[in-house]
Amino acid sequence: MNFRIAALAGAIVLGPSGVAAAQSAPPTPPPPATTATAAPAAAPSLPPTPAPSVTPAPRGRSKRESTPQPNASPTDTPAPPQFSTLDGVWEVALQPLNASRAIYSHLYITQNGANLSGTWRREDHKTVLPFTGTFDGRLFKITITDKTATYTMSGYAENFGDMVGLLVLDPTKDGTPFTASHRKKEKPGKL
Repeated sequence: MNFRIAALAGAIVLGPSGVAAAQSAPPTPPPPATTATAAPAAAPSLPPTPAPSVTPAPRGRSKRESTPQPNASPTDTPAPPQFSTLDGVWEVALQPLNASRAIYSHLYITQNGANLSGTWRREDHKTVLPFTGTFDGRLFKITITDKTATYTMSGYAENFGDMVGLLVLDPTKDGTPFTASHRKKEKPGKL
């Protein structure tokens, strides 16, 4: 027996007086099973439900469409304008293995395509050495010339904001590791 039909029949038997009508009426026997299908009883009519409505997106913050685009794909976040090239001032922290503290200096880099040029100001800020170098989008190599020696700084740049590498004076010996951070743009020569 269908549960809905039984519930509807029970509601009709109970009537408006509720429990009293149910106690006085004898129980209804189940209908005999037949092979023919009887037409289902009409369901009581319910009040119509309102159609769902689309709520508009709040104004101001986002101009995204409400439906995703089938061809949409993630893209790389562009670098901030001040870090889209190696141009600018880089604070270098040399980390000698036998020293108790880092030695700070500054690179003033000008990038022209794959070519680098500029000056290296050492910790005392009095020694200014010119350099040239190359950059391929990640790896760099800078050659610094002094009256008595030639230094080589090589390594990689990460997102135009950080450098990691080695400063080598003598190619037959181990170099000194360093890190560098891109600072705000300043004109070369100012500190």
